[in-house]
Amino acid sequence: MNDDPRRLLEQYIVDVQHPDVSAFELLDLLQTRSALATLEAQLSTEERQRLEEADSQLLAGAPMFVSRLLELAPLPTLRRRADVSPSHWWWYLERLQQAIRT
Repeated sequence: MNDDPRRLLEQYIVDVQHPDVSAFELLDLLQTRSALATLEAQLSTEERQRLEEADSQLLAGAPMFVSRLLELAPLPTLRRRADVSPSHWWWYLERLQQAIRT
């Protein structure tokens, strides 16, 4: 995956604005966000703010993202396949969605 944090950020920002893409593209979105997490220290304050705004959009669209991702497999299965760190909250959208509802 591209290791330029600014390009990844721009890609992520665009991706969260389009939840109506294929489930595979949404899986790429989660992988992009994970790549950004490892490079976040290289982002400026303004870029980190933009990242937070995009994260807010991801959370707001969680129901749509989750339903599309479920077309591939249950999210726990996707997390296991991707060997996801528990600190990467974006891979746990279905749990966050449940927590918000309660």
